[in-house]
Amino acid sequence: MQVRPEDRFEGEPPLKARRIAITRPEPQGRHLTEALQELGGDPLGCPTICIDDPADLAPLRESVDSLEGYAWVVFTSVNGVERFLRLLDEKGVGWPEGVQVAAIGPATAAALRARDVPMDLMPSEFVAEAVAEALIERGELRGRRVLLPRAAGARPVLRELLEEAGAEVDEIAAYESRPDSEGIERLQGALERNEIDMVTFTAASTLDHFVDAAGPDLGRARVAVIGPITAAAARARGVRVDTVATEYTVEGLVQAILEYYTDRPD
Repeated sequence: MQVRPEDRFEGEPPLKARRIAITRPEPQGRHLTEALQELGGDPLGCPTICIDDPADLAPLRESVDSLEGYAWVVFTSVNGVERFLRLLDEKGVGWPEGVQVAAIGPATAAALRARDVPMDLMPSEFVAEAVAEALIERGELRGRRVLLPRAAGARPVLRELLEEAGAEVDEIAAYESRPDSEGIERLQGALERNEIDMVTFTAASTLDHFVDAAGPDLGRARVAVIGPITAAAARARGVRVDTVATEYTVEGLVQAILEYYTDRPD
């Protein structure tokens, strides 16, 4: 059954009294919080990660200084956009002509548009494999330099696929995630008290840091994840997945939660 978050509903809101844990850090989790509240949900902020600058900013600064030498820059998250452009702002220059930009996902694209950075490519599927395929389809990559400013420890598949196509890839840590002990403890306590109906995970990092600290048992709580990559990471860590967003966005995640509870109203 298709139930869209923007649809008007009659009677009780569809997520009334559902306590749903949000493991995304603020302010990134705000959009999901507001969307669930509009549908009657009772979101609980339990960020399992904090986003920080990398331990060594020098490689990122060097990549900004040499930006004009790249054929493509691929941004995979809003965090990467914000931290890269912050350093570009410090130089007092705009985006150089001739350097093409690819983005994974509409939120990343919106962050680029908000900063007037021209975007040349956003694949319809919001995963690394899709952007690699799209870049390869755009033309010859052999010998061309590609910059990936992204999370430390990110999946290597994007770099590997581009290198297989002949690109010279510089993968630079633009930020890193670390455990948020306070948020993890809040979620663990609420789970132990059976106060959570569903836990949302929007990235493998939000799940991994929780499981590292508290283990894979989430009690009676259901689990919603933002896409197949996060779902695979959850299952690999022994976490049961109850619903997976087919559109890998906050809106898609809300849709998956709505459909889950529409089909299982108990």
